Amino acid sequence: MARYLGSKTKLSKRVGRNLYLKGARSFSAKDDFSKRPYRAGVHGKTSQTSRISEYGKQLLEKQAIRFTYGLMEKQLANLFKKAFKKAGNTGKIVLSNLERRLDNVIYRAGLANSRGQARQLVSHGHFLVNGVTVNIPSYTVKPGDVVQVKENKLKKAFWKNFQLQVPNEMVPWISVDATKKVIKILNEPLDEDLPKEFGLQAVVEYYSRKVR
Repeated sequence: MARYLGSKTKLSKRVGRNLYLKGARSFSAKDDFSKRPYRAGVHGKTSQTSRISEYGKQLLEKQAIRFTYGLMEKQLANLFKKAFKKAGNTGKIVLSNLERRLDNVIYRAGLANSRGQARQLVSHGHFLVNGVTVNIPSYTVKPGDVVQVKENKLKKAFWKNFQLQVPNEMVPWISVDATKKVIKILNEPLDEDLPKEFGLQAVVEYYSRKVR
């Protein structure tokens, strides 16, 4: 499947907010978004989000979720398509599924400095889930699962030298043994555990016209 390989800073500028896609660099004053939080070009600095249509705002919120979790359009559309068939708050159902992606869990647990780095580690076979190698970043964990770094991988230079360089607030639905690099999934994220930075209702309205 195709994957975006361009500038991560440009993705933040597209949606008008820092999505912290570059690991420690995103939290540094040297980050380009910190210095120029607007699109390139003569009109980049003067463009105003207040002029954006309602549809445009929905599109920006949708893109913010896509870029944050590293999804292709089809992946996110499929998540909403399935969520519309379930009872409950569609946006929260989707966001709970995204939070339980294996790459996101590793990032939330402080075993990677960005979701991109976590995605690469999973793809390269660094992790076991319940004792079985899983190399699919989108794998959805469930309560009771145990995620850990393979013993032979712990001997590699990456893990011997790994240091968390980004702010990390532990989410209450997982527990982590940082020394042994073991993550336990305690329960599914509750509503209050979900990220608050996305305009979920706008994204639900966007996809209600696209996939229902």
